[in-house]
Amino acid sequence: METILFMIIIGVISTIFGKAKRSQGQSPKKPFSTSGMEEIRTLFKELTNDEPKKTRPIKTELKPELPQNSSKNLEKEYQQVRLESESSRMGMAASRLQSEKLKEQTIQTRQNESDPIISTDPDPKTLINGIIWSEILGEPRSKKPYIAKRG
Repeated sequence: METILFMIIIGVISTIFGKAKRSQGQSPKKPFSTSGMEEIRTLFKELTNDEPKKTRPIKTELKPELPQNSSKNLEKEYQQVRLESESSRMGMAASRLQSEKLKEQTIQTRQNESDPIISTDPDPKTLINGIIWSEILGEPRSKKPYIAKRG
């Protein structure tokens, strides 16, 4: 309760002082008077009349010089990264070749087998799995709306 009363008193006091400032000739649309501008102009003139500050010359060199030691280290790191990437690339190529050979072997064994892939007498579990997969991979439900046509 005391804080609310305190805030109301502060608001009333600030309103009174705000009205007093506006009545002295300063309109609320002008944030500062012309005398303030004159002060800024005189300060600016004083600052520009002083001697210009000394500036450092601009370096035109674009790339920094590296000591010979660090350039050799960079070359060694580059060679190491290059060797690592080549070895990983070779490993990936070898694994790809192995997977292709495995696929070829499975295809050949399937062709050599006398049992067909499609069974003419499936067991009940296989039929249930087939129905489930047909629902999963079949036409989406949005293509088969529930709305019955009224004729």
